[in-house]
Amino acid sequence: MEELNNEIVADAEIGTAPAKQTWRQWLETDAAVRTVYAFFGFLVIILLMARLQTSTDAICCGDWDGYYHIGWSQELWNSFKAGHWLPEFKWLPLTVLAPDQYADHHFLFHLLQIPFLWFFEPVTAAKVAAVFFSSVAIFSVFWMMYRYGVDYLLIWLLALLTCANPFFYRMSMAKAPPLTIIISVIGIWLLFERKYVWLMPLMFAFVWTYSLFPLLFIAALIWTLIIAWNERRFEWRPLVYTGGGMILGNLINPYFPQNLGLFWEHFVTKIKIGTDFAVPVGGEWYPYSGQELLTHFPVALVAMLVGYILFAPKKGKLPEKATFFLVFVTILLMSQFRSKRFAEYFPPFAILFAAFSWKEFLTPPVTELPDDFMRDIEPFLDADKPSKAQELVRTLRLAAVWALGLILAGVMFYNFIGLDFSTNERIQKTPWLSWLAGIKQIGLLSDIRGNEANDKYSRAMAWANQNIPEGERIFNCNWDDFPKMFFFDRKHSYVYGLDPNYLYSKNPELYRKLTDITSGKLEDAGPVIINDFGSHWVMTDARENEDMVAKLLENGWAEMAYEDDEARILRIRDQKGQAPPDAVSDAPETPEETKELDEMEKNDNNPNSNLPAIDEDEEQ
Repeated sequence: MEELNNEIVADAEIGTAPAKQTWRQWLETDAAVRTVYAFFGFLVIILLMARLQTSTDAICCGDWDGYYHIGWSQELWNSFKAGHWLPEFKWLPLTVLAPDQYADHHFLFHLLQIPFLWFFEPVTAAKVAAVFFSSVAIFSVFWMMYRYGVDYLLIWLLALLTCANPFFYRMSMAKAPPLTIIISVIGIWLLFERKYVWLMPLMFAFVWTYSLFPLLFIAALIWTLIIAWNERRFEWRPLVYTGGGMILGNLINPYFPQNLGLFWEHFVTKIKIGTDFAVPVGGEWYPYSGQELLTHFPVALVAMLVGYILFAPKKGKLPEKATFFLVFVTILLMSQFRSKRFAEYFPPFAILFAAFSWKEFLTPPVTELPDDFMRDIEPFLDADKPSKAQELVRTLRLAAVWALGLILAGVMFYNFIGLDFSTNERIQKTPWLSWLAGIKQIGLLSDIRGNEANDKYSRAMAWANQNIPEGERIFNCNWDDFPKMFFFDRKHSYVYGLDPNYLYSKNPELYRKLTDITSGKLEDAGPVIINDFGSHWVMTDARENEDMVAKLLENGWAEMAYEDDEARILRIRDQKGQAPPDAVSDAPETPEETKELDEMEKNDNNPNSNLPAIDEDEEQ
């Protein structure tokens, strides 16, 4: 009897065991198709970011901060190789980044750049790292839609790739914001999966990576409020774990306590209303105009509108994921009105908001059955053909998807390649096409291609390396030149860089003197440069600060030590000397010169002076 029972149990187990799915069967499932779409999306994103990065030989884009970041990664690696810990940051001693105050709020980012230096020279290493981090960041957003079953993945991929030109421009920079997106997406996934304990190490890493780490705490707060509404309970774990990681990341920090001071410096100087900065800062910190928002972010703004329209609670409960993105992206949108910096974050999350609102809007009220179960019971289902109305709806839906895909493909071409009808004479002369003459969009590829050359200032800084004594301080006239100067020449220190507020916050009076000198307002700037700034050398762009250079030369306080078509380096004398001949004012005119100039002026004022003289007798 016992043997019979065992056989029955064995037969039952065999009967209930699911059949093993073959590769051929799996390839016919929706899951396989979605996986192919995900892999295709990853390849497209990598190729796109690589194409943007190779559009210029310089470290992309716009500013030169990438040169500082890869240069500092070099310094860290050189120190580690020599068996030392953190190197001393000695290049901006007059600012809040002086050696005793310096804190690296991109520390983990700089560490993550080091492996690329093992295989490439610094510029190439920064560019390859930028492609890698930005590709992973953009794909992480696409992965969220793949992970949570959003339909029409290729359409959403196109929406993501066209969300905003400024987003891809800033993603191409060799900076830390792509890591911010990666960490934020991981954090959001942990919230959705309710794996809260992992938020603590993630926040710890975020604090070491970038100063925008409070963004993850805001995400945890939003999620806590959603849970409180839906489940009528206080879910404390997201706040506790993110808050704990934030505290530990700041306290257990290689730059503690200087890191707290630098964070406060950023918070005080950058979190302001309007454009009320104490000193002019980089253009990225100022807001977009209304027209710029409409022209630069059309797809992202339409995505937000779609998300708002489709969003709706169901049976008194909030759709958790859609609600999260509604609040999270609305905060980013409001920040976008404050600063261009949020072009790095608002557009991709706007696409996520639209995608999840769309998914919730189309989700049926009943639970869908698994694919393998549906395949097993398919023979038993009603095999009748769909009605004509159902066929029509299906056809219209397919047509709408194709139309939207073609529109987004056109927008992608417009964004990356650009269009320019302003010089087309045929269009201008055709009445019904003349309106096209006003369309002029510089493509992102052309925009990046127009960046400053990679080797700009290399000759001037090579001269400085060889001819200026090591340890001297160079009076750099422009704060945004510092990253390039630091990259090419680390034998010398500089007056200010990375952010003008770093000097202003440390010494407002010194900053005011600097602006008076560089604008040419100060007549005898030589002694101030020596005594107040501790420098005997001035470096400026060849096309800038002309009044300052002219006065230093004319007053005899400086001599031109080096000059090319990109930069000029002046040596400041300890005592006023004789001005060079070409800088001396013109001597008083001689009588002959005065007569000659009067004749020239008389001819210029006589419109007939160039005509042949008329013989009065012949005229009569």
